[in-house]
Amino acid sequence: MDPHTPMLDGPSRKELLVHGALFLVTSATALVAGIYMAGGDPIELAAWQNGPMLLAATSYAAALMVILTAHEFGHYLQARRHGVDVSLPYFLPGIGPIPGFGILPFFGTFGAFIRMRLGAVEARPLLEISAWGPLAGFAFTVPVLFVGMALSEIRPMPETGDFMMLGDSLLLMIAEWTFFPEIAPGHDVFLHPLAMAGWVGCLLTALNLLPIGQLDGGHIAYCVFGDSYRHVARVLYVGLMALGVFVFPGWLLFGVLVGVMGPSHPAIMRGPPVRERSLWLVGAALVMFVLTFTPRPIVVDSLPVLLGLW
Repeated sequence: MDPHTPMLDGPSRKELLVHGALFLVTSATALVAGIYMAGGDPIELAAWQNGPMLLAATSYAAALMVILTAHEFGHYLQARRHGVDVSLPYFLPGIGPIPGFGILPFFGTFGAFIRMRLGAVEARPLLEISAWGPLAGFAFTVPVLFVGMALSEIRPMPETGDFMMLGDSLLLMIAEWTFFPEIAPGHDVFLHPLAMAGWVGCLLTALNLLPIGQLDGGHIAYCVFGDSYRHVARVLYVGLMALGVFVFPGWLLFGVLVGVMGPSHPAIMRGPPVRERSLWLVGAALVMFVLTFTPRPIVVDSLPVLLGLW
């Protein structure tokens, strides 16, 4: 740390209680989601009395919380190192599934975030703060996904359509091919809850690395392009909304949320864009995005098909 960097105050007792409570509640909703991942019904007492099912559910919840915590503390520690005023992570509990609405994508959490007060900042500190979150989370996502895939199994596809099909990222396909190089027709890999935690980790990594707005990827792209990033951001935002219309309607909702913050980036950079020594972080972020992004995270009809337009 620069000897001239001001020392930052730690969180107050009240703030620690808030952060701790959100962590515990999110852990609980993740455990409920884990019961669903293991094929149980958390409303039924029998699901909580089933030892193997509870163990699988716990593995999902624990792994997911580790991935989320690693991601946020990657940001937090770098922010503290660079003297940026930053909060501890706020974990967001999941909501659902709601009885009567069929199968919903219920993963037990909406992720987590930290609050930072960023003033004028040089490109390198901003890049390190932004990139080390996804890097730390990805470092845990990979082993979780591969160990979980090893515990998964091939089963016949159900005859009814009452199940959720997940999109395959490149990393998931690599893990699947590693353990299941040949899959008979009419069969598929049914992910162990631990592998599902890895899948959610991939999804969260890809979402955060979208090079739009003030997402981690937006910060990173801004560090590379500087003031000209606003033009890049507009094109990418239109592309995201197009994906929402023609590929996966969920991108529309995510695009609206990003649009509320603004698809571009506030002009806070002091000095030139990032240069040689830190560009490896940009490359690592790009590799992680390619490995974890899937245009259709959940296999559903496109918006025109849902609306009966074709």
